[in-house]
Amino acid sequence: MRIPCSRVPRRARVIGTLLCTLAFVGCGPLDEASAVPEQDTLTVNTSALTGSYTYSASNTSSAHQNTVNQVVALTAGQTLTVTTCGLPGATYTGDTYLRLIGPLGLQLASNDDACGGAGSSLTFTTSGGGNFEIRGGCYSSTSCTATVVWKISSIPPPTGGSYTFSATNTNNAQQNTVNQNISVVAGQKISVSTCDSTMDDTYLRLYGPSATQVAASDNGCFNGYASRLSFTSLTSGTYQIRAGCGYSYGCSGTVTWTVE
Repeated sequence: MRIPCSRVPRRARVIGTLLCTLAFVGCGPLDEASAVPEQDTLTVNTSALTGSYTYSASNTSSAHQNTVNQVVALTAGQTLTVTTCGLPGATYTGDTYLRLIGPLGLQLASNDDACGGAGSSLTFTTSGGGNFEIRGGCYSSTSCTATVVWKISSIPPPTGGSYTFSATNTNNAQQNTVNQNISVVAGQKISVSTCDSTMDDTYLRLYGPSATQVAASDNGCFNGYASRLSFTSLTSGTYQIRAGCGYSYGCSGTVTWTVE
């Protein structure tokens, strides 16, 4: 519902302005069909809060000055994705540059080029709550325009599972492996182990969403032969566990994994 500014009590004007900024209450016509949406509109979805704002800037020295900013409130464990490309509604012209500043005024993340072009995208998972500031600018002293889309998502509850495998001639888990795909959100820790299931010489590898290895383990357990690894994800997506054996040996066991 929208409340015309003229009908907001004098002492409530400051509160009304804050609420307008968050787009929970708008100041404007009562006729919603004719109301103009705010730049930074919060949309409540089942899994995330999303919003956007537009900017036009120049001579920002790669988003160090003359930036156009947006404050977003986060709580501990939430993940913030900010982008000028790759999400619905995100657009840009020129060469954009994004920075994220934390509650203490320190830079937490930045990005120049993303999405295979001159757009920008960054993701950050906070360990503590507070107000975080998105700063939108342009590369070097160039000019640019953009619609910045941001999304807040919470890390899901811990999950886990296991699977059995038997393999041979895997060349240290580089071929003939037995694999398992798992979904991971940026900031979650992945732990994988064969420690409690075998005395064989197992070998584990973990691959990220881009099919690049992010972690590996040969002899990581108390018995000297089984394997254990952990990795904190930097990006959301599907990760793949690959279970094999040391050298060309044969082995078997149970792979257990947790994501938290």
